[in-house]
Amino acid sequence: MAIISLLVSLTFPTFVKAKASAREVACISQLHQIGLAMLMYRSDYGELAPHLSTLYPSYCPDASVYVCPSDSQEGRIDGDAYGYMEGDMYLPSGVSYTYVPNWKYSPQLGWWRRPPRYGEGKWQEATPLAVCHWHWARKWVKTLDTPGWGESPKGRLLILAAGGTVYRARAEVPLGEFKPSGYE
Repeated sequence: MAIISLLVSLTFPTFVKAKASAREVACISQLHQIGLAMLMYRSDYGELAPHLSTLYPSYCPDASVYVCPSDSQEGRIDGDAYGYMEGDMYLPSGVSYTYVPNWKYSPQLGWWRRPPRYGEGKWQEATPLAVCHWHWARKWVKTLDTPGWGESPKGRLLILAAGGTVYRARAEVPLGEFKPSGYE
């Protein structure tokens, strides 16, 4: 029994890491699907959608794509009025991902113009479009001015660029310091 217990205790962290890695890969795939849907929307309308959930159901008909597998709240959060973190404001099944063009700091950083005409973005196809914080965050705290979720960031966040590329970034580096070069 002691040997079996020892083996289980040695392998358990590996299984936990493997499961977290699988959730991250699924999230990357979902963000990529959203990116492709946004490209189609932009091709049809010549502009970005006002919210991520605007893509449902015409451009991305699977509502589960909008919910990160690591989101403890399953996309059902009290979103903000700007739609940066829309939660279940527009899509009842919820949205886990933050929509960068509606982030109040986005125009100040020069990433996007103010809605409804967002423009091309500072780095065109490499400009951040959506972000997943759920690979380090455990909950959404609406009262925070920036996406902090009430805890010190440690881990990764995934950044969907306007061209459909998904970047991995360290959560310790503030999102406002994003530059397309130097990311995975």
